Amino acid sequence: GRGRAPFDFAQGKKSALLAMTIALLAFATPAAHARSITIQSFDADIAINRDGHIVVSEKIQFYFDGSWNGIIRSIPVQYRTPQGFNFDLNLKGVTVTDESGNALKFEKSRVRHYQEYKIWIPGASDASRSVVLTYRVDNALTFFEDHDELYWNITGDEWEMPIEQASARIRLPDGATGLRSVAYTGAYGSRATD
Repeated sequence: GRGRAPFDFAQGKKSALLAMTIALLAFATPAAHARSITIQSFDADIAINRDGHIVVSEKIQFYFDGSWNGIIRSIPVQYRTPQGFNFDLNLKGVTVTDESGNALKFEKSRVRHYQEYKIWIPGASDASRSVVLTYRVDNALTFFEDHDELYWNITGDEWEMPIEQASARIRLPDGATGLRSVAYTGAYGSRATD
């Protein structure tokens, strides 16, 4: 038939096996290339202003193994207080750029207790690419009788890829005193302080 390799019955079993192997190889499809994304670094800069709002800048460097369109950044914006109330953060003025400051296309949506940003990244194929998200949060500080508090989930807690390195720099207003800090690492609910 058309498209079949010639086969000679007179050459015996060895030729039959060879022809069968060649025919099977001809129809085999190559294995799909496994794709993955790794966060090489996640660096957050958080400036606390005197009026209580914060400005967050996240520089996230990804390595794209295989071809990708971009990423989804999920920022936790709803928390439950110890008193059982829901507390919502209001993100404003969100900008998304590459590391050179060129604007990147993105879409925003609310999913459960996250604000999600679907970000398109040009050239996200077998390459490192950086994304910089900058936004303002007016109600990030909590005020108590004896202290004020910033509770911030730096990286979020639902990345489906490994984070090789993360850092956070928190800048306070001049003259801030009585500082205490604690940082937790690991999966959601972890009390590790690595």
